[in-house]
Amino acid sequence: FKNLLNKAEEYFNVSCVDILVNNAGINTNFGWRKCMEVNIMAVMMGTEIAMERMRKSPKKGQVINVASMAGLGPGLNEEMVGYTVSKTGVIALTRTMAADIARHGVVTKCICPAWADTEIVSSVDPNPGMEKSIQQFGMMTPEHVAEGFYRLVTKCDNGSAMAVMKGVPYLLVPDYNIFPMIMSMVIMAKIMDKIFGPQVVTRNHQIVAFTVAFGFLALFIGWLF
Repeated sequence: FKNLLNKAEEYFNVSCVDILVNNAGINTNFGWRKCMEVNIMAVMMGTEIAMERMRKSPKKGQVINVASMAGLGPGLNEEMVGYTVSKTGVIALTRTMAADIARHGVVTKCICPAWADTEIVSSVDPNPGMEKSIQQFGMMTPEHVAEGFYRLVTKCDNGSAMAVMKGVPYLLVPDYNIFPMIMSMVIMAKIMDKIFGPQVVTRNHQIVAFTVAFGFLALFIGWLF
């Protein structure tokens, strides 16, 4: 990585690169350990080395991480564990570094493509879960992903995680782990505990609570107008 950055700075005759793209990615055909080493550990290493340089530069630059839609939800099956966990880590890395921008000043974003017609997809051993997912989301061209990447770099704010899917507008996925989502769930859980006292507040409890809350809100708005 250090040699890569040195050569880039030498070639463009600049003191520091403007952008680092962590586009590391292999599938689980190589085993989960190698998948983790390439997909997340190498991304963390590249980010760390670039951060050392960018934070010292007057123009801080950007780090763009290539994640995946697989990082936004559970994997398709057991064979996808290594890939899913690694890409989930890339999104978490992006959002964590973005949240600390006040200290280092470097903008961090990630792009999360669905299925694209690339070698990493074509080399995966076909399985029913993969085939079903491709039928659901479709197969994108690399050019469609590239256009999303361009928009992410030029039009999106620090911490953005862009979902790229066939036939869907380029979409920024909010971090549902932060306020107000978590606080809303905590409040609803306390209400459910007071009313029903369940041993564990489940997803179904949350759905009922939010449905009732929105119902009361709709009635109140209707009463006002």
